[in-house]
Amino acid sequence: MATEARSKFTKTYVPGLFMIASEEFKRYGEDWRKLVTVKSTLKAKEEVAFITGLGLIPMKQEGAPITYDARIMGYSKEFVMDTWAGGVRITEEAIEDDLYNKMEGVMRDMGVSARETRQYRVASPYNTGFVTTTMTAGDNLAIYASNHVRVDGSTWSNLMTASSVNYSRLQSAILQFENQRDHRGKLIMQSPGMIICGRNLEFNFLNILRTTLGAPETAENSTNVIRAGRGQLQLVVYPYIDESATKPWFLQGPAGNVTQGIVYWNRVPVSFAREKDFDSGDAKFKVRSRDSIGVCNPINMLGNAGL
Repeated sequence: MATEARSKFTKTYVPGLFMIASEEFKRYGEDWRKLVTVKSTLKAKEEVAFITGLGLIPMKQEGAPITYDARIMGYSKEFVMDTWAGGVRITEEAIEDDLYNKMEGVMRDMGVSARETRQYRVASPYNTGFVTTTMTAGDNLAIYASNHVRVDGSTWSNLMTASSVNYSRLQSAILQFENQRDHRGKLIMQSPGMIICGRNLEFNFLNILRTTLGAPETAENSTNVIRAGRGQLQLVVYPYIDESATKPWFLQGPAGNVTQGIVYWNRVPVSFAREKDFDSGDAKFKVRSRDSIGVCNPINMLGNAGL
């Protein structure tokens, strides 16, 4: 068991030091809340499902009976609440002899770690969404797949051919996103609200989105039709997206529906505890939370694995 003892922090007991500075940096904000639907729960697990609408109305011949249709029960997704917990143990003597009050300040460092853990958790659907080994959608396929199964038996794709970022590819991505249909084949009136990427693609997208006259990557003084026609597109640079192998990028619609897009279930918010071990006198600090994250129906998500 790791323990913070005086032998490991000798400078905290030296009188006359000007200061001992903790490793403090400015951290990224709560942009993750834009990417997910946040729900609270009191259960050990949650399950969400959906019912389709109806298909198109067929033509009726004179004197013939009408054709009856029926809605279909869609697939479901189970969200099991995971527990995330860690702690720090500090000897009684280390706290007593600390001249700079750094030992008991460990709670703040634990809070930073808990917050960063949640950031990486929210990034997991993007970092693992192209494979089925870690996280899947409600149809048991990868979140971003070319053969998602509609409830009516047809298939659809929210996966682009892996490519780098340029003006024409972003146009194609927008059109593919807006051409999505519901589970009975009817067109959905939706446009992407966000472009999501890591830091390495930020300036590529800014070059496309911020140009007004003169379409990017061309010498023509034409109109930037993406900016003109889809000016609501917001660029969300999420630095927790893994870019070690490729540079993935995503289009996504607004959050708000537990059966569409990424859902973050908050079972127990980040909480702290401190107790004293009677035998040793050591102080034990703990941080803990419970949550679940996943995707049931990725119909408002489009992914490009990048190059």
